[in-house]
This record gives sequence, structure tokens and C-alpha cells, in this order.
Amino acid sequence: MCDRKFAAGVTLVELIVVMLVLAVLGAVVVPRLLGGSAFHDLGFADETRSILRYAQRSALAMQRTVCVSFTGQSVTLTYAAAYGASVCDTGLPGPSGEAGPYQIAGRGSASFSPVPAGFNYDRQGRPSAGQAIAIAGGPTIRVEPDTGYVY
Repeated sequence: MCDRKFAAGVTLVELIVVMLVLAVLGAVVVPRLLGGSAFHDLGFADETRSILRYAQRSALAMQRTVCVSFTGQSVTLTYAAAYGASVCDTGLPGPSGEAGPYQIAGRGSASFSPVPAGFNYDRQGRPSAGQAIAIAGGPTIRVEPDTGYVY
């Protein structure tokens, strides 16, 4: 009969699990807590790509002109209520049906640099002009002039 007492300490598995949890916290949570502008810039770029794709799909689905307007930190969508009209006079409802105009805004210091010129999508989903939309401290979003492809 062996009367050994177990030594107090941690196992290798426990040590690896703790290190893994700390790595995840360091990679995900800490940038958010510190107000990392790069995190906000990338999020704003993703939201901007999404709203531009939504504008194009809405123009095709409704067969109406959809206008995209910009401020320093936001994007707003409106559309032409009358078929064939080119003047956007009504706020475009958001994807979940909330009252228009559908709008996104940058969080923290996320903004456009410089503020892009507004443009519109015609009934066939083509933009009035190609765009290069720069996020300050982040990526540049491109809208192809012939197809409206956003990347």
C-alpha cells in the first residue's frame, strides 16, 4: 500500500487551457475595451459594404432609383417613390422592415476620409458612377462603375 500524498500544482492540460483562454481574451476583448480604432474602422467598412449591396439589391427588386448619401460618419439610403423618377424622395426601409431611411453610422472615431460624393443605383442596379470610398485608417471600398459590384 502506497501512502503518497498528491502534490499541489497544476497539470499541463490546465495550464494550456488557461493560456488559450487568455489568448482569446487578448485577441478579441482587449481591442474592444481599449477602444481600438482599427477595430471600429474595419467594422464600419463591413457595414458600409453591406449597406451598398443592400442599396443595389433594393434598386433591382423595387425597380426604383436608390440614392446613397454620405456624411463624415454615416451612410443613408433613400429611393424614388415614383417608377422612372430619378429624384429620391422617400426613406428606404431597412432589411428588417424598420421605417426609413435606412442608415448606418460609424462607431468611435470611424469615419470616411474624404467624405465620398453621393451616387445612386438605377433600376438595373448600375451605379451612376464608380466609387472609391476610403475609411480613415481602414480599407478602401470600391464600387465598379458598370456592374455595381462592391468589394
